[in-house]
Amino acid sequence: MIKKLITSLILVIILFGGTSVAFSYWDNLQQTENISNVSVGEGVTLELDILATVPNGKVLVPVGKAQTSDSVEEIVLTYNIYLDKQTNSDLDLTVISSNILIGGSSNHSDLVNIDISQASDFVNDSEVLIIVTISVDAPTSQEQYDAIKNQAITFTLTFEASV
Repeated sequence: MIKKLITSLILVIILFGGTSVAFSYWDNLQQTENISNVSVGEGVTLELDILATVPNGKVLVPVGKAQTSDSVEEIVLTYNIYLDKQTNSDLDLTVISSNILIGGSSNHSDLVNIDISQASDFVNDSEVLIIVTISVDAPTSQEQYDAIKNQAITFTLTFEASV
């Protein structure tokens, strides 16, 4: 009994001890990916192609439409942005999304919502936390539903640090 307790305690410590941990908040119906660290240079525009993925066995559904435990309404991606070299003054940090595709097509990309939240609009000697939340609106027709059901959502995130 004590051996099982100790083994369980060690397992819990290992699971929660990592610096990049993916959390799934099923009560909040969202999926959070690992934290990614992104280095940006002054005056440099960095573009990342993103594939928004849900956990295995889960399905992304429109906000307010989750009815089962295998449904998630949001995918949350987290980035720590930092400069490759410290500068004399803070730089404006801009993060935008573009090129939104569902299943490789832009036909119904207007159904995808990408909300970008920045801990700061400036970057310099410390990291800036960026949270990107992806959700979808309910399709208005069976055609839209069939076109987006279980399709991959991809987009480009553009990071820019400038004066």
